[in-house]
Amino acid sequence: MRLRQVVWFSYLSALVLVVWFVGLPTDRLYQAAWIIAGLIAFTIDRSWREHLKVLTDWLPLIAALVVYDLSRGVADELGMPIRVTELVTAESWLFGGTIPTVWLQDHLLGPHGVPPWWTLLTGIVYTSHFLVPWLVAAVFYAYSRPIWAKYMRRVLVLSYLGLTTYILLPAAPPWFAAEVGAIDEPVGRVAGFGFGIVPLDVSTRWLEAQGNPVAAMPSLHAGFAFLVAIALWPLASRWWLRIPLVLYPLAMAFALVYGGEHYVVDVLAGWACVGLAIVLCRMWEGRAGLRGAGERTDVSVAA
Repeated sequence: MRLRQVVWFSYLSALVLVVWFVGLPTDRLYQAAWIIAGLIAFTIDRSWREHLKVLTDWLPLIAALVVYDLSRGVADELGMPIRVTELVTAESWLFGGTIPTVWLQDHLLGPHGVPPWWTLLTGIVYTSHFLVPWLVAAVFYAYSRPIWAKYMRRVLVLSYLGLTTYILLPAAPPWFAAEVGAIDEPVGRVAGFGFGIVPLDVSTRWLEAQGNPVAAMPSLHAGFAFLVAIALWPLASRWWLRIPLVLYPLAMAFALVYGGEHYVVDVLAGWACVGLAIVLCRMWEGRAGLRGAGERTDVSVAA
C-alpha cells in the first residue's frame, strides 16, 4: 500500500473514531484542525511548501470566523432591547394570524409533544449547518483555489452581516417568545431532536449550548444552506444534480420553523442576507479585477 493510501486510511479511521466516541467536530478550531489535516493528508505526496500554503490560506479566514464566534455575545453585554413581540406580530401578520411554528407543532408532534420518528431527519438537516458549509469549503479548496476564495468571501460577508444585525437588533426565536408569554401556546425545541444518532437528552443539552436566544434574525442556518446551494449550482451539470440543491435550503427552513428555532421571517431575512452578501462581494470583486476569477479551476487534489 502506497504512503498516500496509508495516510488517507489513517485520517479517515481517526475521524470516524472521534465522531463515534466524542461527537461531530462542531467547534470552530476543532473543525478547522480536521479540515486542514484532511487537506494535507489527501495531498501528502506534495511538497512541504504546498502544505504550508494550506495553513497560510486557511488560518486568516479561521481567525476572522473565530472573532465572529467570540463577538456573538456582544448584544447581551450592550444591553440592546431584545425584539420578541415584534417578530411574533410580523409572523402573525404574514400568515393571517397564524404562527407557522405553532401550527406545525400542533399538527405534527405526537401525543404529549413527543416528536415522531421522522423528526430525526429534521435533526440531521439542522445539524448539517455545522458541517456542510465547511465541507463544501474544503472540497472547493481541493478543486479550485479561486472558487474557494470566492466562496469564502461570501461566507465571511454573510457571517458579519448576521453579526451586525444580532448586535444592533437582537431578536428572540419562537421557543423564547413562548417562554416569556409572547406566544400563547408552548413551543418545543425539536429542531435537533436526537440528531438522528444520539439520545434525546444529549442532543437537547448540545442544542442549548449552541443556541443563542438573541440571534433569531436573520437565520444564518437558512442563509448558509442557501449559500451552499447557490455556490454548488454552477457545478451541477445535470438537472437531477440540482434537485438536492433546491431541496436542501427548503428542508433547512422547514427544520428551523418546525423545530421552534426560527420564524419564517427569519428564514427570509437569512436568504436576503445571502443576496446582499453576493452583491457586495461582486461589487468588490469588480473593483479589484477579480470578476470571473472564481470560474477558473486548478488541479484537483485527487489528481
